[in-house]
Amino acid sequence: MSNTIRLGFIPLLDAAPLIMALEEGFFEAEGLSVSLHRQPSWASLRDRVSVGMLEGAQMLGPMALASNIGLGAPVCRVVSPLVLSRNGNAISVRRSLYDELVATGFDLSQPTEAARALASVVTDRPTPIRVAAVYAWSSHYLQLRDWLASAGLKPGGRIELVTVPPPEMVTALASGSVDVACVGEPWNSLAEYQGVGHMLVSGSQIWQNAPEKVLGLSEDWVRANPDQVHRLLKAVIRACRWLDDPSNRQRVFDVISGPEYLSDAIAPLGSSGESLFHPRIHQHFFRQSANFPWLSQAEWLLHRMEVWGQSEEASGHPDLDSIYRPDLYRDAAAALGLDSPIMNYKPEGQHHHPFKVAGHRGPIEVASDRLISSGSVA
Repeated sequence: MSNTIRLGFIPLLDAAPLIMALEEGFFEAEGLSVSLHRQPSWASLRDRVSVGMLEGAQMLGPMALASNIGLGAPVCRVVSPLVLSRNGNAISVRRSLYDELVATGFDLSQPTEAARALASVVTDRPTPIRVAAVYAWSSHYLQLRDWLASAGLKPGGRIELVTVPPPEMVTALASGSVDVACVGEPWNSLAEYQGVGHMLVSGSQIWQNAPEKVLGLSEDWVRANPDQVHRLLKAVIRACRWLDDPSNRQRVFDVISGPEYLSDAIAPLGSSGESLFHPRIHQHFFRQSANFPWLSQAEWLLHRMEVWGQSEEASGHPDLDSIYRPDLYRDAAAALGLDSPIMNYKPEGQHHHPFKVAGHRGPIEVASDRLISSGSVA
């Protein structure tokens, strides 16, 4: 049996921690052999982890929870010991729809006002608005539901909700097959560059600094390979810190625009690499203890899934302590000379949520506080 660790990814900017850990030699420095496998959709990625074709993958935060309780597919026991990125999504609209929204007179810089503008347009339209998310069990879907609900909108009737894989979202906007798209970067920026879409609301305006992507690993593989898991986490943490250094953005662009990753589809964004990191989206990979897997945030995600009826067909209630693993993160961080939060749950009020949402049960934000101190990565 090969000792190579097979990890899946979707062509998105927030796959960069895995891509750069490989390309910058962080895996190799830990004595690991890792291969990365590009997947066409989140469902495909989930299925390959489930049947053992991949040891792990870049995963959506809610996807890791859904996999453990059999939502959308048979139960796949997954462990998430590390958050790969915070923020990264945006809600973009077709250019023609954006012009209609501007004409309503609402302040589109405010997410609730933008939702009200959409509600006004929906009322006057002869056909439904088609809204796309990338996957049912995703922060994209949940953010869309929260945003729509702020203006009294929900799927059904005048709002049609569909699923479109991230790499296909720009084409879907251009062709008119969708009117609104919630997708990760760099596809919002590319839609704007091509003139087919306009970034309306960033995910960080709805959920600030929420866990966007996590490292999801097969529970069986984690149990059988504790030393490899430890070294894998060290390598990814080092890559995340490297990514948050702006001086490395040219290198990031050069690598991820390769054919095996995001391909030259992103070439129009420019060779400086700066435009990969859109200032409105506030995407980051390391700062503010971004990689720590807060159990209180796992609870938040599960609560949002429950609010929007996603857990009704679950095979049971997930054991969050066995899915999000702060203990594994702390061990890896300590080996790198990094301090970690001393608690698994933030006290009530220390997560901050900038956006009022239906069924809200406490706000969410990861920010540096007195529970966290900085260290250096060896």
